[in-house]
Amino acid sequence: MAVPVILLHGFAQTPASWNEVSAALQERGHRVCAVDLLGSVRPGFGGTPCERASMAGICAHVADLVRHIAAGEGAPVLVGYSMGGRLAAETLVRHPGLPLASFVLESAGLGPADEEARAALAQRNGEWAARLRTEGVETFMDWWETLPLFATQRDLPAAVRAAIRAERTANDAETLARVLEAWGAQRQAAESDTLAALVRARDAGTPVLYVAGERDTKYCAAADRVRAAGLPTAVIPSTGHNVHLERPDAFCAALA
Repeated sequence: MAVPVILLHGFAQTPASWNEVSAALQERGHRVCAVDLLGSVRPGFGGTPCERASMAGICAHVADLVRHIAAGEGAPVLVGYSMGGRLAAETLVRHPGLPLASFVLESAGLGPADEEARAALAQRNGEWAARLRTEGVETFMDWWETLPLFATQRDLPAAVRAAIRAERTANDAETLARVLEAWGAQRQAAESDTLAALVRARDAGTPVLYVAGERDTKYCAAADRVRAAGLPTAVIPSTGHNVHLERPDAFCAALA
């Protein structure tokens, strides 16, 4: 039987963002678990977020899920895109030795380069959280979609762009603000620690792969640093930040 696959989505997304990849994997016999990460942060009864609304809490949740699936079905592949990739990487840092068949990061930040960078990330994400709370999701996303990171998504078919927009704006502002504060890059281990954790996983027998889109210069640079650490990367031609959305065929080929 094909190994199970765990998929972690990006900021302001849902498990549905993996639908095309999930269908392709299921056709190949894989059991797919696409995790609803934001469900862990949405305000609960009385407006109190659950215990997973912290970096330690969400990483513990992912680690527990990996162990649960491994115990019942065999070691899974853990795949994370963007924010989900950061959470996957941080889980590997905080929970070494997880039973994984392989580990894949897609366009994921590796952590702050130093404490100055950490402080800058904390300030930026705090400002974004405040903007969400004061402006609301619709206005925030009007701005968010203009970021250079998403420029290539303007080339997607109108129906796809509409679906992306609907998924983003279906979130509530408080949930997204909490995500930025609790799971932002300022909460990650330093990049050097993340790379060391990836190397340790590889040396312990877990294949590691970093995937980036050729037109995403920021994360191609991250891929260069992963490659410099001696780990394999896949840079997908003519593709931007969200490789599995823009080129699901190429992403699935790299994952296979």
